[in-house]
Amino acid sequence: GALFKDLERYGIRPPKYQDVANDAKNHVSHQAWATFYQYGHATNFHTWMPEKDELDWLSRKYPETFDKYYRSRFEYWAKEHAEGRRFYNNTLPQLCQVCQIPTIFTEKDDPTALSHRQIVHEGERYHFCSDGCCDIFKNEPEKYVQAWLPVHQIYQGNCEGGDVETVVSKYYHINIGEDNFEYIGSPDHKRWLSIKGKQTGGKESSSSQDAA
Repeated sequence: GALFKDLERYGIRPPKYQDVANDAKNHVSHQAWATFYQYGHATNFHTWMPEKDELDWLSRKYPETFDKYYRSRFEYWAKEHAEGRRFYNNTLPQLCQVCQIPTIFTEKDDPTALSHRQIVHEGERYHFCSDGCCDIFKNEPEKYVQAWLPVHQIYQGNCEGGDVETVVSKYYHINIGEDNFEYIGSPDHKRWLSIKGKQTGGKESSSSQDAA
């Protein structure tokens, strides 16, 4: 926002909802990663839980929010994974009709409450992740009502039912277990270790030569 005061004389002002975006920066990355981790069966990339040094870095980077709201969640998931109970959420999240991302982010002033807006347009109910997306839809609904949202189509039974893995494999052309799910032990992880000359193990396992 450094230049906005200088540019006020030309009628240039900060964009609408910039205050929401500024507050959200302390939450969005953590909430997005938590979502990717849970819904690994519906993505085309691998996920993992941050290790202790990474958690410590996040604590320093986001001192007002990370330890208070997110660290314990990641530590719990990591513990469950270590004990053979890697968590997957077998549902699918609601999608925003405008930006088409999952409506999993929280209210500006309450990181414990989901930000969700909805309106009825010509007898159909539409859902949004924020006031911003809802306003965009209201301004030009005909542009967005035609969006074909995969999650909604799956739940409506238009993709041969609600078996998410089958739909993801057949319609998204994702190779289940190779292109998604857990990173540790995945083909991508093994290739990375091979490139680095390390043995399969933890995320950055050392080879016997390194240990020596």
